[in-house]
Amino acid sequence: MSSETSRAREEPSLARAECERLARPVGSPFRLATLKLSPERQHGITALRALDVSLAEIPEGVSEPQVAMAKLDWWREALLGMTRGEAEHPVIRSLLASLETLGLGGEARDPDSPLIARLEERLGGARIELEYEGFAAQADLEAYLDARYASLFALYARLLGGGDFQIEAAARLGRWHGRLDRARLLGRHARNGRVYLPQETLDRHGLDEADLYRTQASDGREALFREELELIAAGLNDWQAEGRPPRLFRILRAIDREHLRLMRDAPAELTSGRVELSPLRYWWLAWRASW
Repeated sequence: MSSETSRAREEPSLARAECERLARPVGSPFRLATLKLSPERQHGITALRALDVSLAEIPEGVSEPQVAMAKLDWWREALLGMTRGEAEHPVIRSLLASLETLGLGGEARDPDSPLIARLEERLGGARIELEYEGFAAQADLEAYLDARYASLFALYARLLGGGDFQIEAAARLGRWHGRLDRARLLGRHARNGRVYLPQETLDRHGLDEADLYRTQASDGREALFREELELIAAGLNDWQAEGRPPRLFRILRAIDREHLRLMRDAPAELTSGRVELSPLRYWWLAWRASW
């Protein structure tokens, strides 16, 4: 066997392994949610999640704004290259191969397709984080959540073969999944100068940024936390499509609801750290939601 043939056979598996490393650590909610998918869908959705993780690492892990923006621009060029059939990065290579296998190669090569538009939305979410200026109103926060999270859930639904209604329902679920994710890290983000709540909501409760992580709780902060958690609870229940959500979304939503339950029992935890579940609890929730 020639070295070229051997390399051609090894590259897809190496690209998938890199996506697995980034997106599906053992015991993670995402791994549990994707266990029962067909290999083709699992590879594609794992590549999407690996892309999401790679983009999330830019604002979180790069301290120099110019360097972070250069990294984001590189990813934008890499995604544009995918529309030309080019795939230099293992994540893009795995994603493009999976889209071809699922019959979505035409969409991947069409720069005007909804699939590419959703990927560009996700890039936009990373840019909002890099250029963070706060969120004046509810609509501003929702625009960020749609770019950062809803776009990804919509892409998951597309790769699962969902129609328009299911894709939109998945996008709405992604928005609320993202809002919960931001709430779980509320205190930590506030200490770093980032508040993923509308300023109008803080003003209504008579709070400022520092109130979100001070040890001494105020009545206004307690009321704000409870209001936010009730809003998220209602959103997670809002699946506006026929039938139950696909298994992937049922499992992710079940784990979100458990996080939410713990947060509602002890809202003060939002200031001090991140509410976590044990791996065994993740397994049990995933098993129950899969039926």
